[in-house]
Amino acid sequence: MDHDAGPLPLDLFALGRGLAYAASLALIGACVFAALIPRWREASDDDGSLAARALARAWSVAAGAAGVLLFAHLLRGLGQVRSALDPGEPITWDVASPILLQTAWGRGWLLQVLVAIATVPATQLGRRRPATGIALLGSTALAVAAVSPLTGHAIEHPWGKGLGVGLHALHLIGGGVWLGTLLSLLLAGLKPAAAGDFAAVARMVRTFSPVALTGAGLAIVAGSLLGYAYIGNLSSLIGTNYGRALLIKLTLLLCAMGLGAWNWRRITPQLGTPVATRALARSATAELAFGLALVAVTAVLVALPAPRI
Repeated sequence: MDHDAGPLPLDLFALGRGLAYAASLALIGACVFAALIPRWREASDDDGSLAARALARAWSVAAGAAGVLLFAHLLRGLGQVRSALDPGEPITWDVASPILLQTAWGRGWLLQVLVAIATVPATQLGRRRPATGIALLGSTALAVAAVSPLTGHAIEHPWGKGLGVGLHALHLIGGGVWLGTLLSLLLAGLKPAAAGDFAAVARMVRTFSPVALTGAGLAIVAGSLLGYAYIGNLSSLIGTNYGRALLIKLTLLLCAMGLGAWNWRRITPQLGTPVATRALARSATAELAFGLALVAVTAVLVALPAPRI
């Protein structure tokens, strides 16, 4: 999570942060979704089956997320350099290099860029060798989560840098396992199913549901600990911009969780028919819309000073 100092252009940094968070979630989710496919794919499924088509689309989602992640970090680097210059002053390497290579923020950012670059060949390898690709992409996705907090609040966490980085990484991983995998399920699983195999959809969703619950639980626990550490008391939650932004995030989280619970308890048991599949696609789209709003609020939240830092 970012905590960019100085008079930074909020629109540029919010865009870079938001894109980086969304891409990280999508990358983690595509990897988890691809890894889950053998658990619901049947031995009789051929290359035209939903499972085979879903796997191919999952790698496309992963490749897109890797490209967006790299672009987002480059955008953040540009914003960080621009914030150190006077209006209209040109960006030169002599100005940029000390900021990007010699500051604590810059060293964390450079690690994020290098890890983002590593995700690109991992997504391409997976198209040809899925098992090897999943292993490599899983490793790079974990690395993405591990280095993401190195330019943010975690470095100044009230409970120490190590615990702060760990909690932020777990928060991101949990969100990826939940919302990121849901994105792949929608784009790579439900969309190809529009033409047919509704029984395969039911197997897919029933495999995904317990994994999503685990990811959501992890994100909530880690996020709650982070919120408590940064806020500390009720007056700070209500009386600061950081606290109010966190309340908005919590509201959106409850909405997304409510839709997820509806999918799990009411729609999933009915799967196997075209009507239930379409209902799930609509509900999953709404759940992801709340997830996208969560990412947007987070991108703004981390630019605000936390009460206990």
